[in-house]
Amino acid sequence: MITKVKAILMERDGLTESQAEQKITDCLEEMESRLAEGEMPFDIVQEHFGLEPDYLDELLEELV
Repeated sequence: MITKVKAILMERDGLTESQAEQKITDCLEEMESRLAEGEMPFDIVQEHFGLEPDYLDELLEELV
């Protein structure tokens, strides 16, 4: 599972583990859709979580 992003969402945003996991799942689903359409959504972590693109690698690993 995506640990860094989840920890940030829980600490920074006060989300429960379940809420953080749901936000991550929603983001992954959108990323899969956008990748299927031929887009490389470099800005998706900014859009969903307000985080730097550095965290994109963690999300991409989840899709592999």
